[in-house]
Amino acid sequence: MRHNYLFTTLALAAVTLMAGASATSEASIPEQDDNTPQPIISIIKQEHKPAWYIRQAALWKAETERNPRNDDAWLNYYHATRYAYWGDAEEQEDSFGKRLDAIVDEVAQAYPESYAQYILENFNQRMTSTHHPYEDHMEEAIRMRPDNVRYYPDYVVYLLSHDNEELLKDILHRWYESGEYSPSLLGYAYNEMIGMDSDGIIFVNGDVPTYSKLIVGQGKGLFPQITVVCVSLLWDEAYRQTICRKLGIPLYEAFGTSTTDAKAWEEGFEQHVIAHTKRTVYFSTLMEIPSFKDKLYSEGLIYRYSERPYDNLSMKKRNFEWGYLTDYLYEPMYPETYGASASRLNLNYIPCFKSLLDYYKTTGDKANYTRLYNLMKRIVYRAENLSDDERRQYHNEIDR
Repeated sequence: MRHNYLFTTLALAAVTLMAGASATSEASIPEQDDNTPQPIISIIKQEHKPAWYIRQAALWKAETERNPRNDDAWLNYYHATRYAYWGDAEEQEDSFGKRLDAIVDEVAQAYPESYAQYILENFNQRMTSTHHPYEDHMEEAIRMRPDNVRYYPDYVVYLLSHDNEELLKDILHRWYESGEYSPSLLGYAYNEMIGMDSDGIIFVNGDVPTYSKLIVGQGKGLFPQITVVCVSLLWDEAYRQTICRKLGIPLYEAFGTSTTDAKAWEEGFEQHVIAHTKRTVYFSTLMEIPSFKDKLYSEGLIYRYSERPYDNLSMKKRNFEWGYLTDYLYEPMYPETYGASASRLNLNYIPCFKSLLDYYKTTGDKANYTRLYNLMKRIVYRAENLSDDERRQYHNEIDR
């Protein structure tokens, strides 16, 4: 029975976490002394209104003036300024990059050769379009503070592009051991990877799908041979070359002219990998639908690329019944560090497994039908920040 690439509006709704849309609401954050600067947490985990970030930027700036050798003050000052104009396209266009460039220049003058300078130079080069000619001291920064979990995302992005597998594995292992990363997101990543071939290649997009699979695969060491390819990082030539070398395939051409279609170029790289590798290629269900969707077959939370149709429903059935760990979906035993983001991601189980639920119903497999039905209902029940209308849509999808 053929079930190829299905990506419903419900699945798209679950992906809103990638933009931080389901971060912890401001109302749930305890009030703090207005004159005490607060740590700037990733907007994916905790989101405030612009005025709060503007106030924090002023407080952290004052802190850098009192103590210029305070690395964390500089880092908080930079990120408070960055988030103050998050989503404000007009402000970002006019002065966003200049504001951030100025902070990097300030730290370089006030606290040269510091951890803060090295981290912010690297981050700012990726964040803005001003292209300051910063020297590369990122690996030195990583070795200065290898246990600074807050900046592990920056460490990992850098190391992915610089082919230092030993240090990358060390940081991913430290990230896993820290207990800071969301247990629900790790559970989701495990379920994606457990159904793959042991040396499979999976294309993903976005920070959450990338980090979670790298931590499970490399940091915990469960799937060391699986290669995770982040599409959004392919624009970095160093990363692209690292991926090609790792897979043992020819290098892929750089992005062409300004008129080149970006999505077509990305798909061209995906097809380049498929054409030159003998390994099985998979795609995250959280990615935008590619033009070759008729060659993608659902096996649960991931899609396998295949030139020929095959009985992929049996693979989905196998994964759900024998591979997936689902206890965390019923009742998490560990504190959730990513708030509502994790619960919204779990909503993706519903469109991904609706065809299997229908199969169980049609074949009269009451035990597995009941198990999957109750799981889906529990996921909707536990999902945070859903409107009544959204919740009703999910229930209707399950029951139809």
